[in-house]
Amino acid sequence: MGMTNKQFQGFVRLTLAQIERALKESPDNMELQELRDIFQNMLEDGN
Repeated sequence: MGMTNKQFQGFVRLTLAQIERALKESPDNMELQELRDIFQNMLEDGN
């Protein structure tokens, strides 16, 4: 059973929101910044 595009985008948005929350607590965390960039690109590529 796969995800629809809408479900996948919802998952990416939810994950991005959690990454942004983590970055507020640790703004210098390069791994989180890179992860945010990857997920942001995934969201942009899906549009």
